[in-house]
Amino acid sequence: MEFPAITFDYANPQQCIDLLASVPLTNLDHARDALIKLIRGMLATPPAPQAHLEVLEQARPAVSFVVEEIAKRYSFQPLPPALQENDLLMHVVSLLQAMAHSYSEVASRGSELPAVQSRLAVICQRCIHYSGRAILEHFRARREVPPGMWIDLHGYYASAEEWRIAGVRVVEPMNELHASESCQDAYAAILLVDLANPYGRTPREFVWVVRWAKLFAQDVTIVQATGDTDERRSYGVDLMLDRGLRPMTMQTRSQTLYRFDGSRLAPRVQQLILRLREGVAPSALGLGEDIAMPQGARLLLQLYRPWCHAASSRRFQRRSGKGSAELSFGFEPIHYYIAGEEFVQPEPARIYTRAEVDTLMTFGDRVEGGEKLELRSAQIGYALEQWSVVNQSVAGFQLRHESAQSRLGQRIENNQLLGIRPPDGERMLLGRVSWTMFEASGGLLIGVALLPGTPDVLAARQTGVNVAQPGAYSRAFVLPAVAALKEPNSLVLPRGWYQKDRILEVFVDHAVRVKLGALLLQGVDFERVAFAVS
Repeated sequence: MEFPAITFDYANPQQCIDLLASVPLTNLDHARDALIKLIRGMLATPPAPQAHLEVLEQARPAVSFVVEEIAKRYSFQPLPPALQENDLLMHVVSLLQAMAHSYSEVASRGSELPAVQSRLAVICQRCIHYSGRAILEHFRARREVPPGMWIDLHGYYASAEEWRIAGVRVVEPMNELHASESCQDAYAAILLVDLANPYGRTPREFVWVVRWAKLFAQDVTIVQATGDTDERRSYGVDLMLDRGLRPMTMQTRSQTLYRFDGSRLAPRVQQLILRLREGVAPSALGLGEDIAMPQGARLLLQLYRPWCHAASSRRFQRRSGKGSAELSFGFEPIHYYIAGEEFVQPEPARIYTRAEVDTLMTFGDRVEGGEKLELRSAQIGYALEQWSVVNQSVAGFQLRHESAQSRLGQRIENNQLLGIRPPDGERMLLGRVSWTMFEASGGLLIGVALLPGTPDVLAARQTGVNVAQPGAYSRAFVLPAVAALKEPNSLVLPRGWYQKDRILEVFVDHAVRVKLGALLLQGVDFERVAFAVS
């Protein structure tokens, strides 16, 4: 595509509108470049404020389409990001920020014009929409939000509050759920996503969270903090600080401190959860045509407390960490480090009766911790990674790798199985990646949720009517019951093995048949399943 000649007049609104009509939406990269060039060109050589506003309004459908389509290329790819993915995110964010800045400039340049002043609610809502969308794109790509982005969003909302137009609803064609939206609605939708653990969501869950945030934003109120005792159990946001929501107990009282109140949303979400449990289709409840069950109901239940009630204290208190943890990724390396030896296919063995295996199924600690396997692990291509401990609790860790690009070439996904040897431990434990975030500095932060119990290794293979002849054994793990947490005995199997009541043959010291029970947890490469001896 050829860009406009150097004589193109960005101050001429008709030329800008004609250019918009020629943007090739079938070629996303060219469309993106054309839109950025147009929006920036009007910032450098602006049309009259009212005409500038009209061009921006006409550009919105094209901007929305291009952003959505390009975002699919980087959405929730494993981390650290590839160079192309990072470039795509930067282009998208640049376009969104240019849109927000353009609307802001219209308000500034048209401060004396009644035609512009009469549309301040529209302009503010658009500024919040685009500056907030830039933050959402960082959540979607699991990147650290750059300095200044939250301040920009808060500043636009502060202007709406100052001008007393925060609650004025305006027509919003980009909101597919509500015909109108106020500045407070747009702002609340971003804060709802911020509360939804966005760095830990799957791509599908993130789409649902953003949609539901728009759906429920009109039931949320954002009010200036008063200092009442009851407020201490809420979330709040300080419009002068470059960050999102935090529990009010972590805030310093100021004139710019606002309280997030989702209490009016609680009965609505309760009713939706109840209807979903009764079997009503999510689409019939306005939640979306693409909501899969039971995942949709489970996600809505997870969002109920942060969105509708007070900021909750942690079940397990976190403490600052020190030292480094050793991590291993993939079934084969994890199995190797827990076992302390290489995996060997078991010899054929007779199937023992239930009475004979009652004592065998304790799966006691057969391997002494602390074996040093570095030499052999290097020979067979396994390696442990050193990660700094940021903080930790009984339930998990927050870890950091200083230079994610210099790791072992692996990319990490949410809900991926890993083995972790804590700084103060000898045995390797099992965990899953609960969230990931790539820092602007090049570091990588991850959350690790530990699977309950001290794992041991075993071999497993599928049997039953659909398996003509049992094949080779595969690596698997067993986790003992943890009565204090009401956790049953469980197996950790490769993804795709689970079928309720399936019979597996597992081998520890002897071959034993077990029957699979409930699916307790499913990750991208594993399934944790309750079982009983068959």
